[in-house]
Amino acid sequence: MNDTISLREQHALALVCPHAFSQRMLKHWTTPRPEGLGQHASSALVTLWRIMGENFQIATVEAATGVQSPWRILQPPTGTGKTQGTCVYAAMQAEFNRETDGTLSPVGMLIVTRLKEDADTIQNTINALAGRSVAVVHHSGSYASPEQLHESDVVVITHQAFINAKRGLKGLDWKSWDRLVSWRGGQRLLTIIDEALANVVDESSATMENLAFVINLIPPEVRSALPQQVVLLEQAHKVLQSYIDPDGLNCAMSMIWEDGCAPGAPDFTPLISAMNALPYDRIVYSRSSTKDRTRLAERVAETITAVQSCLEQFAYYAKSGEWHSINSAALAVPLNTPGPVVLDATARANFLWDLFEERHERPVVPGHARDYSSVRLHVARGTGLGKNAMIERIRERLPRIKKAVEEAVGPERSVFACVHKDVEDLVKKRWADKANLKQLSVGHWGAVDGRNTWQDFDTAVIIGLPYRPQTWATNTFCALQGAQDDKWLQSPEWKHFKNVRKEMEQRQISVSVIQAINRICCRRVIDAEGRCPPADIFIVLPQDAMGDAVLDDIKADMPGIRVEPWDFALDPAKEKKPRIGSSHVRLIDYVAKLSPGTVSLSTIQHDLQLSSVKKLRETLNDDDHPTTQALRSMGVSYIPGVGRGSKSYLMKAAQQDTGRTQVSLGSPRAASL
Repeated sequence: MNDTISLREQHALALVCPHAFSQRMLKHWTTPRPEGLGQHASSALVTLWRIMGENFQIATVEAATGVQSPWRILQPPTGTGKTQGTCVYAAMQAEFNRETDGTLSPVGMLIVTRLKEDADTIQNTINALAGRSVAVVHHSGSYASPEQLHESDVVVITHQAFINAKRGLKGLDWKSWDRLVSWRGGQRLLTIIDEALANVVDESSATMENLAFVINLIPPEVRSALPQQVVLLEQAHKVLQSYIDPDGLNCAMSMIWEDGCAPGAPDFTPLISAMNALPYDRIVYSRSSTKDRTRLAERVAETITAVQSCLEQFAYYAKSGEWHSINSAALAVPLNTPGPVVLDATARANFLWDLFEERHERPVVPGHARDYSSVRLHVARGTGLGKNAMIERIRERLPRIKKAVEEAVGPERSVFACVHKDVEDLVKKRWADKANLKQLSVGHWGAVDGRNTWQDFDTAVIIGLPYRPQTWATNTFCALQGAQDDKWLQSPEWKHFKNVRKEMEQRQISVSVIQAINRICCRRVIDAEGRCPPADIFIVLPQDAMGDAVLDDIKADMPGIRVEPWDFALDPAKEKKPRIGSSHVRLIDYVAKLSPGTVSLSTIQHDLQLSSVKKLRETLNDDDHPTTQALRSMGVSYIPGVGRGSKSYLMKAAQQDTGRTQVSLGSPRAASL
C-alpha cells in the first residue's frame, strides 16, 4: 500500500493498489453466483493476483514516464482468473479515476482479447462490476464512436483489430492507432493482452504459379497505364524461374536481395484496383459466378500485395514440394504499445517470447496454483498426423477413432474433438451426428484457442496436429530478429539451438495442443488445491523426438496430469509383403515348386545365386518375418544346423500331412530338389 501511495505522489497517477486488487478479486472469485463466481480460492491464487496487479501498476508507471516498457509476459495457468482479474482491475481503475476527481491523472486502459464475443463479454463484465458504463468494445461487429473512444476509461478490442492498427502505422496512417490509445486522460497507459497473440507476423508469399496467373490476366490497357508495376511483377516471376534447377539440386531456401537491401517499389494499389474490376469468372471459366469472381480477385490482390512487400523488405526464395515462391514477413504488432502486459497461459512453451529477447520480461508467478491430478492423458503414437495425411485418410481413420473413444469413455460423456478445418464437416457428419455419447462437439485448429464453449465437457480428443510450413518459422524469426543470410537459411542456428526452426515448429505445436486440451472442464478449479473435475484426454503424438517434446510440454504446463498409454493405432497394421523381384520372392517361388522333403541352404544359395546365406538365416530365425510366415503357410519349416560346420535345411511337408515330415534329413530326395 505504501509503495502505491509513493508512486501516486511521484507520478500523480490514479493507481490501483495491488493488494487491494487481490482482495477485491478474492471476494469476486469466492462470492456465490450470481453476484460472484462461486469458486474456491487459495493463497497461491491470491499471490498470483497480487503479482498481476503489481505488473499492471509497473507497466502503467513506465508508460506514464515515457519509458518504452518491456512486454511483461505473465503465465497464469488456465482457470486462475486472468480474464476475470483483468475485468476486476479495469473496473477498479475506472472507479479510482472518478474518485480522484481531478487530483490525480486518470489511467486509461486498452484490453486486447482473441474473439469478438470475448470482447463483448469483457465489456459487459467490467461495466457490471463498475456499476456504470466505463468500457466500450471496438471491433467489426460493434464499432465505438470517436466520442465513446475519447470518453471511455477502457476500450476492448480483438487481436485482429490490434494487428490491423499496426498495419495502419505501416502506411503512415496514425488515425486508427491514435483513436485506440488516446482518450480524455491523454495517452492510455496500460495495455492488457489476454492470451498469446495469434498471427503476430504478417507473412507475404507469392508462388511462381500465382505470379504467372496474374501476369497472364493483365489486359493491354492496364499494362499501358501502369507499366512500372507490371514490369516488376514480371521481374519477380523471372527471379523465381532463375532459382529452379532442372536437375532438382536447388536448395530449399535462399535470400534474394544482396545484404538484405530491398530495391523498393512503387505503390501497387492502383494495379490492384484496376485488376479488381476484371470479370474473372468469365475470363477464366467462361461463366457467370459471383463467388468465383470474388475468389479469383482475392487471389490476384494477395499475389500483388505479396510482391510489393517482398520488394520493400527482405525477401527469400523457398521451395516446398513442387511449389516455388518468393517470401517475406514483418512484425504485425506495435512494439510501442503503451504499458503492455500479456497474460499467456502457454508462455513457457511459446517461442515467440524468446525471440523478443530484451524487449520482454517474464515475472515469476506461483507454479502451484493448479493441480491436474484428476486428468488422465491417454497417449498413442502414430504417423501421418498433418493436414494432408488427415484429409487423405480421415474416412478410414474416423471409424477406428470413434470406436476406440466411445468404448473407452462410455455413453454418458461429453466429448470435444479438435481436428483440422478441412475434415471438420466430415467428422461432424459421420461422428457427431451418430455418436453413442451424451454430446460430441467439433472444433478446428486456429479457432479453439481461448474459447469457453466446451468448458463443461469432460473429454477431449485431439485428431491430427497443426504442423506449420517451414516458411512460418523462417518468417517469424526474421520478423523479430531481422533478415538472415543463406548460411542461416540452410543451417538455422541461434544461441544454443542447432536448428531453431525445428524448435519453433515443435513449440508452436505444443502451444496449440495445450490450448486445445484446456478447452474442456480441466480449465475449471473446484477446490482450494486448484484441482479440476475428472477429465480424459486422448491424443496421438508422433513417434519421434517431437512427440516426446510435446508430451514434456503438456506435463510441464499441466502439473500432476496422469499420463497413460493408449492402446490405439490410427491406421491398421500394414501387411508386410516381400518386395517384388527380391531374393525373398524368388525363394518362395523356388520352394513352391519343390516336392515334399528337405533341401539344404547351401543348395538354395547355389540355385538362387545368393552371395551369402547369412541374411537368409536371420530371416528364417525371425518367426514374424513375412517371408518366414509365407513359407510356414506352405508347410515349410526351418531346420537349423547344430554345431560348427553342420548344414541347415528347409523341410517341406506333404500337402496331406499336418506337420509330420515324410522324408528324413539327408535323404536321396533332397539331392533331387
